[in-house]
Amino acid sequence: MPNYSKAFVETTLESWEDIFKLPQRFMDRFVFRGQGNHQWPISHSLERSVAKYYPNNTDSMLAFIEEKAMIKEFKWKYPLYSKSKPDPKDIVEWLTIMQHHGAPTRLVDITRSLFVGIYFAISEHHTTDATVWAINSTILRGYLFERYRKRFNVNMASHEDISAYSHDCANELLTGVPVSEKMGAGVFYIEPKLANDRLARQQGAFLMPSDITQPFEKHLMSHVNNDRPLAIDFKPLINYAESAKYKQDDIAILKINIPHRLNFEIGKYLRAMNITTEILFPGLDGLCKSLAYLRMEGMGNPFKL
Repeated sequence: MPNYSKAFVETTLESWEDIFKLPQRFMDRFVFRGQGNHQWPISHSLERSVAKYYPNNTDSMLAFIEEKAMIKEFKWKYPLYSKSKPDPKDIVEWLTIMQHHGAPTRLVDITRSLFVGIYFAISEHHTTDATVWAINSTILRGYLFERYRKRFNVNMASHEDISAYSHDCANELLTGVPVSEKMGAGVFYIEPKLANDRLARQQGAFLMPSDITQPFEKHLMSHVNNDRPLAIDFKPLINYAESAKYKQDDIAILKINIPHRLNFEIGKYLRAMNITTEILFPGLDGLCKSLAYLRMEGMGNPFKL
């Protein structure tokens, strides 16, 4: 068996039933992001926006400049649309609000639910194989623990301690220089201080790179020991997960590809679990989007989730 310590591992789901054979204690360490095309890297919306509007850009500082301008304008105009008053110095919280309402930010949406992640992977009607990225949140917290330990001269920290410290460190970066020599490349696991309906239903959180002058994927891959994914069939992965000793640094990233042929079966199962657009996106928008799925199934057409 290969060494999976802080490894980037890739596999393909062979049948829908196999997903339930991965032990919960093995999966509990991960947070998830579903994407409609298995060839897409993970990137944040600000990165994609800069690439879209400035395809020939060679200035690595452009995303940083754009981010600063957007935050400034959003904070200025925010009182026109809401009576709430977020802490002016808590830039992370401002970014989560911007992200929620569709602005391009350096935040990457994730979920603590594998099945919500699978829903997002197959929900955009792509004709390609999809993927769910499973990212070891314990390793992301370990990225900060050594700094926390040295800063506060302690040998232990609770989940809440590291979560608050992650939030504070992220704010230090956002209010300081674009590149932090102290932090280096890495990804913060961000749990918003204030929830909203959508975040609560989606069991949502965020990932944030320490620096936006470099691609998000570069920061994410700084947490793994191998540049290219180690390929493993799904059944051997199940065997490994069942017998693993559950070290905290075991498998940093697990990429689970989902063949398009499974979408119909998975979509029916997720609806039976009440994981639908209407539930995950409260309001009329979610209801109306969900109606299309019902019509497609009722007409006997292939389910195109």
